[in-house]
Amino acid sequence: MKAVDVAVVGAGPFGLSAAASLPQHDVLVFGQPMQTWSTTMPRDMLLRSAWSETSLAAPGDEGSIVEWAKREGIDREGPIPLNVFLAYAEWFRHRFVKELEPADVARVEREGDLFAIRTTTGDLAHARAVVVAVGVIPFSFAPPPLAGLGDERVRFAIDVDEYESLDKRRVLVVGGGQAALESAGLAARAGAEVELVNRSAVRWFPDREPDRPRGPLRQRLYRLAYPAVGYGPPVLNRFALHPDLFAALPGAAQQRLSRRMLRPGGSPWLRQLVEGRVRFTEHRTVTDVAPRTDRLAVTLSDGTSRDVDEIIVATGYRCDLGKLAFIAPDVANAIHTEQGWPVLDRYFRSSDPRVFFVGYPAERRFGPMARFVLGARFTMNRVAGAIDGYLTR
Repeated sequence: MKAVDVAVVGAGPFGLSAAASLPQHDVLVFGQPMQTWSTTMPRDMLLRSAWSETSLAAPGDEGSIVEWAKREGIDREGPIPLNVFLAYAEWFRHRFVKELEPADVARVEREGDLFAIRTTTGDLAHARAVVVAVGVIPFSFAPPPLAGLGDERVRFAIDVDEYESLDKRRVLVVGGGQAALESAGLAARAGAEVELVNRSAVRWFPDREPDRPRGPLRQRLYRLAYPAVGYGPPVLNRFALHPDLFAALPGAAQQRLSRRMLRPGGSPWLRQLVEGRVRFTEHRTVTDVAPRTDRLAVTLSDGTSRDVDEIIVATGYRCDLGKLAFIAPDVANAIHTEQGWPVLDRYFRSSDPRVFFVGYPAERRFGPMARFVLGARFTMNRVAGAIDGYLTR
Protein backbone atom coordinates (compact mmCIF):
# COMPACT_ATOMS: atom_id res chain seq x y z
CA MET A 1 0.00 0.00 0.00
CA LYS A 2 1.46 3.32 -1.12
CA ALA A 3 0.69 6.78 0.26
CA VAL A 4 1.19 9.85 -1.94
CA ASP A 5 0.22 13.49 -1.90
CA VAL A 6 -1.60 13.49 -5.23
CA ALA A 7 -3.10 10.76 -7.43
CA VAL A 8 -3.55 11.65 -11.10
CA VAL A 9 -6.10 9.52 -12.95
CA GLY A 10 -5.03 9.49 -16.58
CA ALA A 11 -1.65 9.65 -18.32
CA GLY A 12 -2.42 11.76 -21.36
CA PRO A 13 -1.15 15.31 -21.94
CA PHE A 14 -3.00 16.75 -18.94
CA GLY A 15 -2.12 13.89 -16.62
CA LEU A 16 1.58 14.09 -17.46
CA SER A 17 1.47 17.88 -17.15
CA ALA A 18 -0.19 17.65 -13.74
CA ALA A 19 2.58 15.43 -12.39
CA ALA A 20 5.31 17.57 -13.94
CA SER A 21 3.84 20.73 -12.43
CA LEU A 22 4.07 19.41 -8.85
CA PRO A 23 7.75 18.45 -8.52
CA GLN A 24 7.87 19.23 -4.80
CA HIS A 25 5.16 16.67 -3.95
CA ASP A 26 4.77 12.91 -4.20
CA VAL A 27 2.58 12.40 -7.26
CA LEU A 28 1.49 9.06 -8.72
CA VAL A 29 0.04 8.96 -12.24
CA PHE A 30 -2.25 6.07 -13.21
CA GLY A 31 -2.74 4.76 -16.74
CA GLN A 32 -0.84 3.82 -19.87
CA PRO A 33 1.04 6.90 -21.07
CA MET A 34 -0.65 8.60 -24.04
CA GLN A 35 -2.83 5.53 -24.59
CA THR A 36 -5.56 7.23 -26.61
CA TRP A 37 -3.08 9.01 -28.83
CA SER A 38 -0.97 5.92 -29.46
CA THR A 39 -3.70 3.31 -29.96
CA THR A 40 -6.77 5.01 -31.43
CA MET A 41 -5.45 7.66 -33.79
CA PRO A 42 -4.32 7.06 -37.39
CA ARG A 43 -0.59 6.37 -37.57
CA ASP A 44 -0.05 8.94 -40.31
CA MET A 45 -2.14 11.64 -38.65
CA LEU A 46 -0.89 15.23 -38.66
CA LEU A 47 -1.76 17.45 -35.70
CA ARG A 48 -3.68 20.62 -36.54
CA SER A 49 -2.16 22.67 -33.73
CA ALA A 50 0.93 24.77 -34.35
CA TRP A 51 4.26 23.83 -32.77
CA SER A 52 4.02 26.74 -30.37
CA GLU A 53 0.62 25.49 -29.15
CA THR A 54 1.47 21.84 -28.51
CA SER A 55 3.70 21.77 -25.43
CA LEU A 56 2.97 19.92 -22.22
CA ALA A 57 3.29 21.94 -19.02
CA ALA A 58 6.22 21.93 -16.61
CA PRO A 59 7.44 24.57 -14.11
CA GLY A 60 9.22 27.54 -15.60
CA ASP A 61 7.92 26.70 -19.09
CA GLU A 62 10.53 23.96 -19.35
CA GLY A 63 10.16 21.02 -21.68
CA SER A 64 8.49 22.73 -24.64
CA ILE A 65 8.12 20.74 -27.83
CA VAL A 66 9.89 23.50 -29.75
CA GLU A 67 13.03 23.28 -27.61
CA TRP A 68 12.92 19.48 -27.67
CA ALA A 69 12.62 19.45 -31.47
CA LYS A 70 15.56 21.82 -31.78
CA ARG A 71 17.74 19.52 -29.69
CA GLU A 72 16.61 16.48 -31.66
CA GLY A 73 17.18 18.16 -35.01
CA ILE A 74 13.54 17.73 -36.05
CA ASP A 75 12.19 19.84 -38.90
CA ARG A 76 9.53 22.25 -37.63
CA GLU A 77 8.43 23.74 -40.93
CA GLY A 78 5.34 21.63 -41.45
CA PRO A 79 2.55 20.23 -39.25
CA ILE A 80 3.47 17.95 -36.36
CA PRO A 81 3.28 14.23 -37.23
CA LEU A 82 1.60 12.12 -34.57
CA ASN A 83 4.68 9.95 -34.12
CA VAL A 84 6.77 13.05 -33.39
CA PHE A 85 4.32 14.26 -30.77
CA LEU A 86 4.31 10.81 -29.15
CA ALA A 87 8.11 10.78 -29.08
CA TYR A 88 8.07 14.21 -27.43
CA ALA A 89 5.50 13.07 -24.85
CA GLU A 90 7.62 10.01 -24.04
CA TRP A 91 10.69 12.21 -23.52
CA PHE A 92 8.63 14.59 -21.37
CA ARG A 93 7.40 11.72 -19.22
CA HIS A 94 10.88 10.40 -18.53
CA ARG A 95 12.18 13.92 -17.88
CA PHE A 96 9.45 15.30 -15.62
CA VAL A 97 7.19 12.53 -14.25
CA LYS A 98 8.68 10.79 -11.24
CA GLU A 99 6.26 7.90 -10.78
CA LEU A 100 3.70 6.23 -13.01
CA GLU A 101 1.53 3.14 -12.51
CA PRO A 102 0.40 1.83 -15.93
CA ALA A 103 -2.67 0.04 -14.56
CA ASP A 104 -6.04 1.75 -14.94
CA VAL A 105 -7.96 3.01 -11.93
CA ALA A 106 -10.92 0.83 -10.99
CA ARG A 107 -12.13 2.78 -7.96
CA VAL A 108 -11.62 6.07 -6.16
CA GLU A 109 -13.33 6.15 -2.77
CA ARG A 110 -13.01 7.86 0.55
CA GLU A 111 -11.08 6.27 3.36
CA GLY A 112 -11.01 8.59 6.34
CA ASP A 113 -9.38 11.88 5.32
CA LEU A 114 -7.74 10.27 2.31
CA PHE A 115 -8.78 8.85 -1.03
CA ALA A 116 -8.22 5.15 -1.65
CA ILE A 117 -7.29 4.43 -5.27
CA ARG A 118 -7.67 0.83 -6.40
CA THR A 119 -6.35 -0.31 -9.77
CA THR A 120 -7.58 -2.96 -12.15
CA THR A 121 -4.64 -5.13 -11.06
CA GLY A 122 -5.72 -4.97 -7.41
CA ASP A 123 -3.08 -2.51 -6.20
CA LEU A 124 -4.03 0.11 -3.64
CA ALA A 125 -2.75 3.62 -2.99
CA HIS A 126 -3.86 6.48 -0.78
CA ALA A 127 -3.76 10.15 -1.72
CA ARG A 128 -4.65 13.47 -0.13
CA ALA A 129 -5.86 14.95 -3.42
CA VAL A 130 -7.01 13.59 -6.79
CA VAL A 131 -6.67 15.08 -10.26
CA VAL A 132 -9.04 13.53 -12.80
CA ALA A 133 -7.44 13.78 -16.26
CA VAL A 134 -9.30 11.16 -18.28
CA GLY A 135 -9.64 13.03 -21.59
CA VAL A 136 -12.70 12.83 -23.83
CA ILE A 137 -12.97 9.10 -24.47
CA PRO A 138 -15.34 8.28 -21.58
CA PHE A 139 -17.72 10.94 -22.86
CA SER A 140 -18.19 9.78 -26.46
CA PHE A 141 -21.77 10.54 -27.48
CA ALA A 142 -24.08 8.50 -29.67
CA PRO A 143 -27.54 9.86 -30.47
CA PRO A 144 -30.63 7.66 -30.40
CA PRO A 145 -31.09 5.07 -31.79
CA LEU A 146 -27.36 4.34 -31.96
CA ALA A 147 -26.86 4.65 -28.19
CA GLY A 148 -27.05 1.49 -26.13
CA LEU A 149 -27.38 -0.97 -29.01
CA GLY A 150 -24.76 -3.27 -27.54
CA ASP A 151 -23.76 -4.54 -30.97
CA GLU A 152 -20.02 -4.80 -31.63
CA ARG A 153 -20.65 -3.78 -35.25
CA VAL A 154 -21.55 -0.28 -34.01
CA ARG A 155 -18.41 1.47 -32.78
CA PHE A 156 -17.23 4.94 -31.90
CA ALA A 157 -14.62 6.29 -34.29
CA ILE A 158 -12.18 6.59 -31.42
CA ASP A 159 -12.45 2.82 -30.84
CA VAL A 160 -11.45 1.88 -34.39
CA ASP A 161 -7.72 1.28 -34.19
CA GLU A 162 -7.26 -0.32 -37.62
CA TYR A 163 -9.18 -0.15 -40.88
CA GLU A 164 -7.74 -3.02 -42.92
CA SER A 165 -10.44 -5.38 -41.65
CA LEU A 166 -13.06 -3.17 -43.33
CA ASP A 167 -11.94 -4.16 -46.83
CA LYS A 168 -15.01 -4.93 -48.99
CA ARG A 169 -17.32 -4.15 -46.06
CA ARG A 170 -20.28 -1.75 -46.27
CA VAL A 171 -19.61 0.98 -43.73
CA LEU A 172 -21.89 3.80 -42.57
CA VAL A 173 -20.16 6.73 -40.84
CA VAL A 174 -22.40 9.01 -38.78
CA GLY A 175 -21.17 12.56 -38.20
CA GLY A 176 -19.62 15.46 -40.10
CA GLY A 177 -16.60 16.59 -38.10
CA GLN A 178 -12.90 15.89 -38.42
CA ALA A 179 -13.14 12.43 -36.81
CA ALA A 180 -16.05 11.37 -39.03
CA LEU A 181 -14.38 12.52 -42.24
CA GLU A 182 -11.09 10.98 -41.23
CA SER A 183 -12.76 7.65 -40.41
CA ALA A 184 -14.69 7.67 -43.66
CA GLY A 185 -11.56 8.38 -45.68
CA LEU A 186 -9.46 5.75 -43.94
CA ALA A 187 -12.18 3.13 -44.29
CA ALA A 188 -12.51 3.91 -48.00
CA ARG A 189 -8.75 3.76 -48.46
CA ALA A 190 -8.80 0.32 -46.84
CA GLY A 191 -11.25 -0.89 -49.48
CA ALA A 192 -14.62 -0.37 -47.77
CA GLU A 193 -17.78 0.90 -49.46
CA VAL A 194 -18.43 3.99 -47.35
CA GLU A 195 -21.38 6.33 -46.89
CA LEU A 196 -21.24 9.30 -44.54
CA VAL A 197 -24.53 10.54 -43.05
CA ASN A 198 -24.63 13.98 -41.44
CA ARG A 199 -27.52 15.99 -40.03
CA SER A 200 -26.32 19.13 -41.86
CA ALA A 201 -24.08 19.96 -44.80
CA VAL A 202 -20.48 18.87 -44.39
CA ARG A 203 -18.33 21.93 -43.79
CA TRP A 204 -14.78 22.28 -45.07
CA PHE A 205 -12.48 24.66 -43.28
CA PRO A 206 -10.57 27.16 -45.43
CA ASP A 207 -6.92 26.43 -46.11
CA ARG A 208 -5.62 28.47 -43.20
CA GLU A 209 -3.29 25.93 -41.68
CA PRO A 210 -0.41 27.53 -39.72
CA ASP A 211 2.27 25.85 -41.82
CA ARG A 212 1.03 27.27 -45.12
CA PRO A 213 3.78 29.42 -46.72
CA ARG A 214 3.19 33.15 -46.26
CA GLY A 215 5.22 36.31 -46.51
CA PRO A 216 6.09 38.16 -43.28
CA LEU A 217 3.15 40.59 -43.56
CA ARG A 218 0.61 37.91 -44.43
CA GLN A 219 1.91 35.71 -41.62
CA ARG A 220 1.51 38.55 -39.15
CA LEU A 221 -2.02 39.25 -40.34
CA TYR A 222 -2.81 35.55 -40.13
CA ARG A 223 -1.63 35.35 -36.51
CA LEU A 224 -3.68 38.43 -35.64
CA ALA A 225 -6.81 36.88 -37.13
CA TYR A 226 -6.08 33.34 -35.87
CA PRO A 227 -4.01 33.54 -32.67
CA ALA A 228 -4.63 29.83 -32.08
CA VAL A 229 -5.27 27.10 -34.63
CA GLY A 230 -8.68 25.47 -34.81
CA TYR A 231 -10.79 28.18 -33.20
CA GLY A 232 -12.91 30.58 -35.18
CA PRO A 233 -14.13 32.93 -36.42
CA PRO A 234 -11.85 35.96 -35.89
CA VAL A 235 -12.74 38.16 -32.91
CA LEU A 236 -14.79 35.42 -31.25
CA ASN A 237 -11.73 33.17 -31.25
CA ARG A 238 -10.06 35.57 -28.82
CA PHE A 239 -12.23 34.08 -26.10
CA ALA A 240 -10.36 30.80 -26.57
CA LEU A 241 -7.19 32.45 -25.27
CA HIS A 242 -8.88 34.17 -22.33
CA PRO A 243 -10.51 31.42 -20.24
CA ASP A 244 -11.37 33.72 -17.34
CA LEU A 245 -13.20 36.06 -19.70
CA PHE A 246 -15.09 33.07 -21.11
CA ALA A 247 -15.92 31.94 -17.56
CA ALA A 248 -17.46 35.35 -16.78
CA LEU A 249 -20.10 34.97 -19.52
CA PRO A 250 -23.62 33.68 -18.75
CA GLY A 251 -24.05 29.96 -19.24
CA ALA A 252 -26.20 30.25 -22.39
CA ALA A 253 -23.67 32.59 -23.99
CA GLN A 254 -20.85 30.20 -23.14
CA GLN A 255 -22.60 27.31 -24.88
CA ARG A 256 -23.35 29.35 -28.02
CA LEU A 257 -19.78 30.62 -28.13
CA SER A 258 -18.28 27.15 -27.72
CA ARG A 259 -20.44 25.79 -30.53
CA ARG A 260 -19.41 28.65 -32.79
CA MET A 261 -15.69 28.41 -32.03
CA LEU A 262 -15.61 24.62 -32.50
CA ARG A 263 -17.97 24.09 -35.41
CA PRO A 264 -17.66 20.57 -36.89
CA GLY A 265 -15.89 20.31 -40.18
CA GLY A 266 -12.89 18.92 -41.97
CA SER A 267 -9.38 20.13 -42.65
CA PRO A 268 -8.61 20.83 -46.32
CA TRP A 269 -6.18 17.91 -46.60
CA LEU A 270 -8.99 15.46 -45.86
CA ARG A 271 -10.85 16.32 -49.05
CA GLN A 272 -8.49 14.30 -51.21
CA LEU A 273 -9.01 11.36 -48.87
CA VAL A 274 -12.82 11.32 -49.20
CA GLU A 275 -13.89 13.00 -52.41
CA GLY A 276 -14.68 10.43 -55.08
CA ARG A 277 -14.36 7.64 -52.51
CA VAL A 278 -17.10 8.36 -49.98
CA ARG A 279 -20.80 8.82 -50.63
CA PHE A 280 -22.15 11.88 -48.78
CA THR A 281 -25.73 11.93 -47.49
CA GLU A 282 -26.35 15.33 -45.92
CA HIS A 283 -29.28 16.75 -43.94
CA ARG A 284 -30.24 13.26 -42.77
CA THR A 285 -30.15 11.42 -39.46
CA VAL A 286 -30.36 7.77 -38.48
CA THR A 287 -33.82 7.02 -37.08
CA ASP A 288 -33.64 3.26 -36.63
CA VAL A 289 -31.07 0.46 -36.53
CA ALA A 290 -32.23 -3.16 -36.59
CA PRO A 291 -29.43 -5.68 -35.99
CA ARG A 292 -29.67 -8.78 -38.18
CA THR A 293 -27.47 -11.84 -38.23
CA ASP A 294 -25.65 -10.82 -41.40
CA ARG A 295 -26.17 -7.05 -41.46
CA LEU A 296 -27.43 -3.90 -39.78
CA ALA A 297 -30.69 -2.59 -41.25
CA VAL A 298 -30.56 1.20 -41.05
CA THR A 299 -33.40 3.65 -41.65
CA LEU A 300 -32.74 7.34 -42.29
CA SER A 301 -34.93 10.35 -41.57
CA ASP A 302 -35.95 10.59 -45.24
CA GLY A 303 -37.47 7.10 -45.04
CA THR A 304 -34.77 5.40 -47.09
CA SER A 305 -33.01 2.31 -45.79
CA ARG A 306 -29.55 0.82 -45.93
CA ASP A 307 -28.05 -2.60 -45.25
CA VAL A 308 -24.53 -2.19 -43.85
CA ASP A 309 -21.91 -4.33 -42.15
CA GLU A 310 -20.50 -1.71 -39.78
CA ILE A 311 -21.48 1.67 -38.32
CA ILE A 312 -18.84 4.13 -37.13
CA VAL A 313 -20.18 6.86 -34.86
CA ALA A 314 -18.39 10.21 -34.68
CA THR A 315 -20.96 12.61 -33.25
CA GLY A 316 -18.87 14.32 -30.60
CA TYR A 317 -18.81 14.21 -26.82
CA ARG A 318 -21.09 15.08 -23.94
CA CYS A 319 -19.84 15.41 -20.41
CA ASP A 320 -21.56 13.20 -17.87
CA LEU A 321 -19.66 12.39 -14.70
CA GLY A 322 -21.96 9.43 -14.23
CA LYS A 323 -19.95 7.72 -16.98
CA LEU A 324 -16.86 7.72 -14.76
CA ALA A 325 -17.70 4.45 -13.04
CA PHE A 326 -14.44 4.45 -11.07
CA ILE A 327 -15.68 7.36 -8.93
CA ALA A 328 -17.39 5.75 -5.93
CA PRO A 329 -20.77 7.13 -4.81
CA ASP A 330 -19.35 8.59 -1.61
CA VAL A 331 -16.98 10.71 -3.72
CA ALA A 332 -19.44 11.48 -6.51
CA ASN A 333 -22.13 12.66 -4.08
CA ALA A 334 -19.85 15.44 -2.86
CA ILE A 335 -19.23 16.75 -6.39
CA HIS A 336 -21.86 19.19 -7.62
CA THR A 337 -22.75 18.98 -11.30
CA GLU A 338 -24.79 20.99 -13.79
CA GLN A 339 -26.11 19.12 -16.83
CA GLY A 340 -23.45 16.46 -16.27
CA TRP A 341 -20.53 18.89 -15.98
CA PRO A 342 -18.64 19.28 -12.70
CA VAL A 343 -19.03 22.70 -11.13
CA LEU A 344 -15.47 24.05 -10.88
CA ASP A 345 -13.89 27.11 -9.31
CA ARG A 346 -11.14 29.14 -10.96
CA TYR A 347 -8.55 26.61 -9.73
CA PHE A 348 -10.31 23.63 -11.38
CA ARG A 349 -11.48 22.43 -7.97
CA SER A 350 -14.82 20.70 -7.67
CA SER A 351 -17.18 21.23 -4.76
CA ASP A 352 -14.90 18.78 -2.97
CA PRO A 353 -11.78 21.00 -3.03
CA ARG A 354 -9.50 17.95 -2.99
CA VAL A 355 -10.86 16.68 -6.31
CA PHE A 356 -9.77 18.48 -9.50
CA PHE A 357 -11.04 17.99 -13.05
CA VAL A 358 -8.81 18.97 -15.98
CA GLY A 359 -9.16 18.65 -19.73
CA TYR A 360 -12.57 18.15 -21.29
CA PRO A 361 -14.66 18.28 -18.05
CA ALA A 362 -13.33 21.82 -17.50
CA GLU A 363 -14.51 23.06 -20.88
CA ARG A 364 -17.88 24.26 -19.67
CA ARG A 365 -16.30 26.75 -17.27
CA PHE A 366 -13.18 27.78 -19.17
CA GLY A 367 -14.08 27.22 -22.79
CA PRO A 368 -12.62 25.09 -25.59
CA MET A 369 -8.98 25.81 -24.75
CA ALA A 370 -9.38 23.76 -21.56
CA ARG A 371 -9.82 20.60 -23.64
CA PHE A 372 -6.76 20.89 -25.87
CA VAL A 373 -3.02 20.72 -25.25
CA LEU A 374 -2.90 24.49 -25.74
CA GLY A 375 -4.64 24.84 -22.37
CA ALA A 376 -2.21 22.68 -20.40
CA ARG A 377 -0.05 25.52 -19.10
CA PHE A 378 -2.99 27.70 -18.01
CA THR A 379 -4.64 24.71 -16.36
CA MET A 380 -1.60 23.50 -14.48
CA ASN A 381 -0.60 26.93 -13.22
CA ARG A 382 -3.96 27.08 -11.47
CA VAL A 383 -4.08 23.47 -10.32
CA ALA A 384 -0.51 23.38 -9.03
CA GLY A 385 -1.01 26.57 -7.02
CA ALA A 386 -4.19 25.27 -5.41
CA ILE A 387 -2.76 21.83 -4.59
CA ASP A 388 0.45 23.30 -3.24
CA GLY A 389 -1.54 25.63 -1.00
CA TYR A 390 -3.69 22.78 0.28
CA LEU A 391 -0.84 20.37 0.94
CA THR A 392 1.46 22.85 2.66
CA ARG A 393 -1.01 24.61 4.92
